[in-house]
Amino acid sequence: MTIRVGIDVSGLATDVWLPDGPATTVLVRTPYGTPGLWPEAAAYAAAGYAVVLQDVRGRFRSAGRFTAGADETADGHAAVDWVTSQPWSDGRVVLVGTGYETYTAWCASGHPAVAGVVSRQPWPAGDGFPPVDAELWWRTEHGTGRVGHPGLTPLAAAVTDLPLDDGELPDRWPVDIRPWPPSAADTATAQRRVEEAVAQCRAPSLHLGSWYCRSAAATLRHAALATEATCVVGGWVSPLTHELSAECAIDVPVDPDPSALALEWLVGTLDGPRTLWLGSGAWRAGSPMPPAPARTRELIASTGPVVLTADPGRAYPSLPHSADLGPLTDVPGVLAATADGPLAYHGPVTCRVSGRADAPSQLVATLVHETPAGVRTVLTDGVTQIPDGPWTVEIACRPVAVDLPCGHRLRLELTTGRYPRHPRPPAPATLTITTYALDAPEPEESQPCTR
Repeated sequence: MTIRVGIDVSGLATDVWLPDGPATTVLVRTPYGTPGLWPEAAAYAAAGYAVVLQDVRGRFRSAGRFTAGADETADGHAAVDWVTSQPWSDGRVVLVGTGYETYTAWCASGHPAVAGVVSRQPWPAGDGFPPVDAELWWRTEHGTGRVGHPGLTPLAAAVTDLPLDDGELPDRWPVDIRPWPPSAADTATAQRRVEEAVAQCRAPSLHLGSWYCRSAAATLRHAALATEATCVVGGWVSPLTHELSAECAIDVPVDPDPSALALEWLVGTLDGPRTLWLGSGAWRAGSPMPPAPARTRELIASTGPVVLTADPGRAYPSLPHSADLGPLTDVPGVLAATADGPLAYHGPVTCRVSGRADAPSQLVATLVHETPAGVRTVLTDGVTQIPDGPWTVEIACRPVAVDLPCGHRLRLELTTGRYPRHPRPPAPATLTITTYALDAPEPEESQPCTR
């Protein structure tokens, strides 16, 4: 094996791993710095692939200025052209990446030399209102400037005396995070570009997702758009999902490792699509794609009236990662209802709510797995804006596969905010909820309770 580090390809720093003889090339274009990918590159090379790692424009050792979402189509095609012109290339390129790397991959996927795409936890997630805490973390530590700033977010938040969703936060933040606060429009163009590329790509693709990452919905959406897709969705924890608390309602299996799955797919030994069902920790064979159209049933239904108070100064709390273990007491503005296990379903859920408000506000629906010991872990959530006066809304929560054992509960929480994951309520308001219901896909088979 031959390793060449720091090759200049049109001003972009490029590292190369070469096996003996011409080979298909795995190409990763990254904003995160190439050294973190070297162990994975060595594994691909040991399997007989050439590997090319490249810092994207304006990041780490590459020249230029980095602007998230820009330059990747032209630079990606140029990188594939360079690879296929080398004597060690057999003319075939597989594009691989995690997070923003998947964006660079799909931008280059229209090149005729592309023989496959491996997409893990794709950027942008593009499923509505972006979580404030996750977006702040990404822009602070990965999406701004020439180098990453690992660990900067909590340090900056500790010395900045403003709420994280405040419009004046960029003036006191150590790196440029504008526009702020985030909105779905910020990445709309990049999302559209990726989805068009996925739909037009004729090469086979592997889609790896995590239920703990907001990008799970995009993983499933891309797999549905792709021509020849294999999809595996699990419960993996990565830098893109932050860290789960050690006290968590769900056991996250270590295996199968997503990098190992990618290599199995490349060499043709991956045994098909599968999905992890949260709660049971059980992997099931078959596509994670929810059936369409799916039959639904009401898991939770009730009538009010229930009064919620929107208070910007005392928003319902959310910890800045997927394991939300915040207290339920002493905070206004929460309606909670439960469905008892055993319970298993697969796909998106919708919360239907009717009521009246005395001022415009917002409503967040959060689904929580609660153990008999009271440990709570967020499964999925959704948010919508509501007007003043009477209204009826549907809050779509991102898809997930859950299997709650006997004695466990699925908890629906309706709140007027969930700071810092979602913005604080924009202004004081009183919401009177008259009816609410949770519609979920027809439950799958689960083990009955035994007495």
